[in-house]
Parts: sequence; C-alpha cells; structure tokens
Amino acid sequence: MKSAPKMVLVTGAAGFIGSHLCDILVKIGYKVVGLVFGDEKRIRHLRKNKKFELVRGDITDFKRILKIFKEYKPEGVFHTAAVLPSEKENDNPFLFFEVNVKGTLNLLEACRLANIKRFICSSSMNVYGREIKYLPVDEDYPINPFNFYGLTKWQGEELAKFYAKKYNLNVIILRYAGVYGPRREEGVVAAFVKNALSDKPLKILSNISWDIIYVKDVVEANIRAFEKVNKLKFRIINIGKGQEINIKDLAKLVVEITGSKSKIEINRSLPSFHFCFNIAKAKKLLGFKPLSFSKGLDQYIQELKKE
Repeated sequence: MKSAPKMVLVTGAAGFIGSHLCDILVKIGYKVVGLVFGDEKRIRHLRKNKKFELVRGDITDFKRILKIFKEYKPEGVFHTAAVLPSEKENDNPFLFFEVNVKGTLNLLEACRLANIKRFICSSSMNVYGREIKYLPVDEDYPINPFNFYGLTKWQGEELAKFYAKKYNLNVIILRYAGVYGPRREEGVVAAFVKNALSDKPLKILSNISWDIIYVKDVVEANIRAFEKVNKLKFRIINIGKGQEINIKDLAKLVVEITGSKSKIEINRSLPSFHFCFNIAKAKKLLGFKPLSFSKGLDQYIQELKKE
C-alpha cells in the first residue's frame, strides 16, 4: 500500500527559491503549505493545485506561526524566508534582525512545541564575507560577514545549531552560492540574459569570478537534504557548482546560448572578487550533482523564452 504524501511547510513560499521549491515538491507528490508574506504572484499558478495550500503569515509573529504549525502539523519545514540585501544596501539592522534572526527563532521554537523534527534552513555564501583567504571555500572556513544580511543569516544558523543540540531537532543548513534562474530579475546573470535576448550590450564593471548555481539545483539540494536529515541529524553544507566562472566567460556563454548579437563592453570600475565553494560534502552526504554552467544557463534561457 502506497504511503500518504508528506505534508511540509515552506516559508518564503512566494520568494524566488521558495516558489520553485513549492513547484517541485507538489510535482513529486508532497502536500505543501506555502507560508506567504506580501506579493504572491510567483505562486499564483499553484492556487488551484489540490496539493498546495497558501497560508498568509509573518514569521516574526510567533503566535501566528505556532497556530499554523499546530493546525497543519507538517512533517518538516523548508525555511527560505529572509530579508535580502539589495544593491541599494538596506542599512536597517533592526529589520534584518527581526526577520532573519527573530523570525528563525520563532520557527525553531514552534517546531519544538509542535514536535516537528525536520528543519532545512536556507543560508548564504555571505556568511563567509568578501575577503576570501583561500579557495575553494569549505564549511570550516571562518565566518566573516560584511553586511547585516550575512551577519543575521549566520546568527540564524547558530540558533538552528543550538536547537539541534539541545532539543534534538534534525537540521541541515544549506549555504548557497549565487543562485540564478526564472523569477529572479536582479543580479548579473539575469541582466546578461535579458540584454542578450534583446541584443543589447552586456556590460562588465568588474573582474569577478564566482560560483553560480541554477535554482533547480538548489531545489534538488533542499529535497535531498529533507529526505536525509533524520539520518544526518545536523549538518552545514555548501551548495554551489564548486567551480568559478569569470564574468567575461559568463557573458560569452550567454551570447553563445542565446544566439545574440550583443556586444560585450568592459569597463572595470568596481573591485575584483573571486569565490567558489568546495562542495565535496554536498556530493558525499546528499549525492548532489549540479548542472554544468552551460546546461544550467541553457535551461534558464529556454524557460524565459517560453514565458
């Protein structure tokens, strides 16, 4: 007899990563409660899906969160909700702390009180900072955040680690490299692809090479983590391609895949940056195999063309 599909809760369900996670979870048979605060346009298409239920709530409201957890009794939580940094850095430490730290604490405490044992927590390469001393960056690399986002994501991690140790909550923290894909309109990859599809110039402002990963690979990592978290108990795992790609090579690849007539314009006025992850732990513990840069970009571009 086939077992009933698992019920899971996704915070930040209408966000970039959260919306893709909801899509794939329902597709493979999970029942999903999508916790949404704000605009729901990225998951509007799921409203008629019987395996998906949209619930409104703010993770900073503990009473609301606990009520949702006790009502739906999910087997686990995918925590993707966060206040994110922007190019115009939001210098309000209270907002970052309220959502990324207090909000995470609320979820962890609600898990404890509702006896929910699986918690997959989205984190970021930002916790490692910008002044990178060696590459590739492994999970033991010193924490050195350079903005409130990185600082508060790390503080959220520490809370999850504490709950794992003190209350036997099974936790996997996934630290993402630069994530790109449909539904994300900001960032270098999105700008390059958008301009290439319109035959506009691709402008390079810095000599950077960094680790980028397609959003569907991030979703796969989350689901693999959820399926293994009860066995692994607590882990911090880097999720990226595990290779650097130079921004000029990225631009050339985008032009090639799109068949664009765009020119690549170089005006290196911003500081250089080099980053890539060591993903040996992700490969070993999760069986994680990310797409190549060319395959990931090709999938992204094909999806944009469909839209």
